[in-house]
Amino acid sequence: MVGATGWSGASANLRYVPDASRPATGHRTGVRAIRALAAALACAALAGCAGGISSVYTSNVWVQPGKYEFLKCTDIQRRMIDSSERERKLVSLMERANQDTAGPFVNLMVYQAQLEQTRADLEQLQLTAREKGCDNLVPTPRK
Repeated sequence: MVGATGWSGASANLRYVPDASRPATGHRTGVRAIRALAAALACAALAGCAGGISSVYTSNVWVQPGKYEFLKCTDIQRRMIDSSERERKLVSLMERANQDTAGPFVNLMVYQAQLEQTRADLEQLQLTAREKGCDNLVPTPRK
C-alpha cells in the first residue's frame, strides 16, 4: 500500500483510493457549469437582439406603424374613445380578478396581452392625431 491515498492493492488488482480531505470534483460538474454559463450568455444575447429589432422597426411591438394614417380626425377621436373605454374595462376586470386566488395567473394569461394591445392602440392613435394636426382631440399622454 502506498499510503492513505493513491494506488493500493496487489499489482494485479489495483484500485484508486481518493483523498477524503479533498471534496470530490468531477468532470461532470465542470461541464454543467460551462453549459449553464453558455445558456445564460445565449439568453442575454437574444434578449439584447429582441429589444434592438423592435426599436428599429417600430416603437411598439403591439401596433403596426401607420395603422391609423387613413383615418380622419373625427374617426381617430371615436376610436380613441372606444379604446379608452376598453382600457377602463380591462383594468376593472383585472382588479376584480386579483381578488381571487388565481387572479394574477388569469390576468397574465388573459387580460395582460389585451391591455397591452389596447394601450398600444391608444398610443398610436395619439401619435397619428398629433401628426395630422388633430391636437385639440388628443389628451396628453399618460405615463
